[in-house]
Amino acid sequence: MDTNKELFKVQNINDVIEEASKFPMPKELYKTLMFEGEITLLVADTNVGKSVLALQIANQIAAKYPVLYFDFEMSPKQLEMRYSDDTCKNPHKFNDNLLWVSFANRCEIPEDMKYEDYFVESLRDLVNEHDTDVVVIDNMTALALEDTDSAKNAKPMMDKLNTLKNELGLTFLLVEHTRKMNKTRAITLDDMQGSKMKANFADSVIAIGMSHKDEDVRYVKQLKCRSARIEYDADNVLLFELRRENSFLGLFEIGTDAEYRHVQVNDDSFKEERLVKIKSLKTGGKSNRAIAKEMGLSEGAIRKILKQGVRTADNNPKN
Repeated sequence: MDTNKELFKVQNINDVIEEASKFPMPKELYKTLMFEGEITLLVADTNVGKSVLALQIANQIAAKYPVLYFDFEMSPKQLEMRYSDDTCKNPHKFNDNLLWVSFANRCEIPEDMKYEDYFVESLRDLVNEHDTDVVVIDNMTALALEDTDSAKNAKPMMDKLNTLKNELGLTFLLVEHTRKMNKTRAITLDDMQGSKMKANFADSVIAIGMSHKDEDVRYVKQLKCRSARIEYDADNVLLFELRRENSFLGLFEIGTDAEYRHVQVNDDSFKEERLVKIKSLKTGGKSNRAIAKEMGLSEGAIRKILKQGVRTADNNPKN
């Protein structure tokens, strides 16, 4: 057997471009952060809001297309509690195209198959059964029996998902943990757990950071994008407020900002400067909502900072 013909496909580069021109441009599924027919990695530290954003994106896409959401994080009860009101009533109504997938209670892997192969073949069957092109997996640690931090363990599964993407024309959103992040500097690909093997296979990588300015504010930054110019870089991160509206816990967009303004600063002068700026805007007649948008904070944070400023002034009267 001529092995190189089994492994490689050789074409004139001009023929490749001409052939590609017959296919439509990939659609934006979520801003310029996620494109049709690609693998996107969503990465963040623990308890920052990865699952919240992933499910929110999945639900938005499900307004038009069927989506399989593999949830290996929450139990059904935890899902209900997160997306109901404080009394666990009035649950949020998601789009009907959004299908929630979890591990079956009783599952035995065939003796002649590796776990990774069985997972991928089961995924293939579900995709065909439900005629879907979009798959969200939360999170990547469930995709291998061994730790996926190392390149040796991460590569086989990423290989298989990439092959499945190309064979079936799938779009993947993969949720991934980062290492414990240094909150005093910008987020980079180096913050990804273990090696960068997963990022190398991904078409796009987006990260969520927690703002030091407001415990309810998150920022989203593009670390990699093959299909478009990176729009949300360190100078222009997307800002979101984590809050519950009715029965929906979500990340609600509040503007853009430079990342450095949200990196932790242990400096009281920064807080004083911020308070002076907010008071000046308030005196100038701006509403708390308008100030929040300009400062990259939530409206609740503006109220809190102004109240703290008043208390500080009362506790430190001039002699």
